[in-house]
Amino acid sequence: MKQDETDRFMNKTLLASVLLSALFSSTTFAAEELSTENSAYTPSEPLVLEPVVAIPENGLSPIEDEVPKFDDTMHYFVGLTGGMADLSLDVNVGSDKLQSPDASGLFGADIGFYTAGGKGRIYYSYQKMSGESDHNDKKAIDTDVSLHLISADYIFRADKTINPFIGAHVGYMIADSKGDGYGSYKQSGELLGVQAGVAWRMSDHFTAEMGARHSATQSKEQEAWSGSNTKSELNSITSFYMSANYRF
Repeated sequence: MKQDETDRFMNKTLLASVLLSALFSSTTFAAEELSTENSAYTPSEPLVLEPVVAIPENGLSPIEDEVPKFDDTMHYFVGLTGGMADLSLDVNVGSDKLQSPDASGLFGADIGFYTAGGKGRIYYSYQKMSGESDHNDKKAIDTDVSLHLISADYIFRADKTINPFIGAHVGYMIADSKGDGYGSYKQSGELLGVQAGVAWRMSDHFTAEMGARHSATQSKEQEAWSGSNTKSELNSITSFYMSANYRF
């Protein structure tokens, strides 16, 4: 009886050994296979991830495409202008000299065109401004001035967003002065001047700019007013302005 139990025990032990051996062999094979797959990728150079950039149909990169550019054709533009103007106006009432007007507001409009490539522009400007002259610390004379100007500018850095510019202009001036007890007078004549400033092209169509303009009249002497002993002469106009333009 003991011999039979011993034989059964030996058979169970042998069977367990065979099963464990088979399980160990399968596990070892799977581990070797996984190790082989993992070692299949052995790059000689470090892996570098590069962003995928879609190139537009026009061939420009996205950054280049964002910068507003001028093309090789002429473009028209319109604009509105506002700012401050300083009138160099001499007014004499008999032997008394009135104070030159304080700086006054101005407004106006521009219409013209940019040359091909955006390196220059030619435009017509209308500007309106007014000033007050004091006598004995009291308001004495009102002067309204209208300007009609033809300007030409050279634009630097035309392929950039920020564009400094310089230019010159010719034009015609009409000044209408009047005051209670002083009479009235209208002066008109040609203007010559220069301007300079800087423009910011916000998009292909919209531009904002700021600048200064100085215009000198061609009058040589004071003229007498009607109905009084007042004489005056408008010598020059200096203005500081800001504009907003729309380019077609």
